[in-house]
Amino acid sequence: MRYAIAFAPPPASPLWQRGSLWLGRDALTGHSLSRPRFHGVDPERLAELTALPGHRGFHATLVPPFRLAEPRGEADLLAALADFTACLKPIAPPALEIARLDGFFCLRPVRHSQALQTLASLCIRAFDRFRAPLSPSEMARRKAALLSGQEKKNLEIWGYPYVFEQFRFHFPLTARIAEGREKERIHAALIETFGPLFEGQLAIDALCLFIEPASGQPLRCLHRFPFPSSSPQTEENSAHDQQLLPKDLYPGYQCHPA
Repeated sequence: MRYAIAFAPPPASPLWQRGSLWLGRDALTGHSLSRPRFHGVDPERLAELTALPGHRGFHATLVPPFRLAEPRGEADLLAALADFTACLKPIAPPALEIARLDGFFCLRPVRHSQALQTLASLCIRAFDRFRAPLSPSEMARRKAALLSGQEKKNLEIWGYPYVFEQFRFHFPLTARIAEGREKERIHAALIETFGPLFEGQLAIDALCLFIEPASGQPLRCLHRFPFPSSSPQTEENSAHDQQLLPKDLYPGYQCHPA
């Protein structure tokens, strides 16, 4: 059993509904959904391209999947996440856009958001004490990827390469797609699906705990923890209020609170 901490839009929001339809699965209910059909896109190929992000559910990961370190249990994690979110204020990040990241399509902010970077860093540090170390096979699989020197250090210390300065807030939408006509058709389908939503303001106003009940099973949204305040701050104010000290962002600085 593994857990992950992420941001997911409210279940009634158009972003959640369209994201879940695109992926063919609602991670809150666990139900499969019938994907829309798009001109020039084979439905079976679309199902193949969205299989992995659909397995994970529509969300932007902040703390990647981890097993609980003994003797901590699920109730301890839920209580800690409730306490953690009780101190947070909503963030109004830059608008989302359809983009490519390492060859796959995703939704991500149109420009860098220090507030989102800070929130992710706070989450990694706050919940590292719950994370069991990677197994030798997991570590070997991760190290087989092409990683920078800093990403390797992150993997060894934090169990994941893409944390702190290497973190990129995004909602994965497809597997990797090569350049060509298929990429263009999928891009057009994504614009048709998500384009009408880009004029609205996204609010990062909650954290969600996702659970993988057993290896290979789809992730489910176990619980959503709304932030106390309902009014999103500006990017500048939220970045200032949640800014970290250098020791908090430095990946080599490790602490495990009791």
